[in-house]
Amino acid sequence: MKPSDYVVVEILVAAPIDIVWRALREPTEIKRWFGWDYAALAEEISMIFGNFTASEADHTLRAKGVPDRYALEAHGAHTIVRVIRSAPVTDPSWQGIYDDVVEGWLTFTQQLRFVLERHRGAERRSLYLNGRARTADTLLPAQAFGTDRLASVPLGQPYTVSNGIGDRFEGSVWFRASNQIGLTVAAYGDGLIILGTRPRTDKSPHGGGSAVITTYGFDDAAFAGLRDRWRTWWQSHYELIEIQPQ
Repeated sequence: MKPSDYVVVEILVAAPIDIVWRALREPTEIKRWFGWDYAALAEEISMIFGNFTASEADHTLRAKGVPDRYALEAHGAHTIVRVIRSAPVTDPSWQGIYDDVVEGWLTFTQQLRFVLERHRGAERRSLYLNGRARTADTLLPAQAFGTDRLASVPLGQPYTVSNGIGDRFEGSVWFRASNQIGLTVAAYGDGLIILGTRPRTDKSPHGGGSAVITTYGFDDAAFAGLRDRWRTWWQSHYELIEIQPQ
């Protein structure tokens, strides 16, 4: 790698490299893990992944015009997935820097791992919420759901937390990072919740957060009920910036 390159995401996926590569190349497979459901998801996948140049020789996807890339490395029956970006001039180590793009690719790559390890080939239904804390006393998502108290629970180990939505959060700790935590949720069809926290900004003076909820086996009525419960709870705590699907 060049000195200016920096690995911002590195994840070991329990799937062979050809399976992971296919999940990064075929639109029908990308739709199973990338982002969340909304009307223009197919167009976004085409725009983003159509802007990558694929190298079959080294299993690397390079963004056109910039050095950012997805790089895969075989590790026996597993695959190391890396997201590599150019380091910012202000701090080449990326330490202490919050970046929405980095946070997004961390979420997406953990979703990729989750699908390939737990729901390969399955269709999902997903929900996304984004918002600003209303006051300085508003708890950000990880605190509001009590998931900040899971810091002592090892990755892959079981957890149970109570929440105000009325759904039981029980499963295992999927991943944790500086600004995110991912939890499997048995009640969501062995689904996945990723809660993110954003620092204070001019637009969000009290900070903010997001939630990506991935479900399996939900029919229209069950998913609509899930969406209504989450929206009601979310709007009671945060200024709603976005909810998808609408």
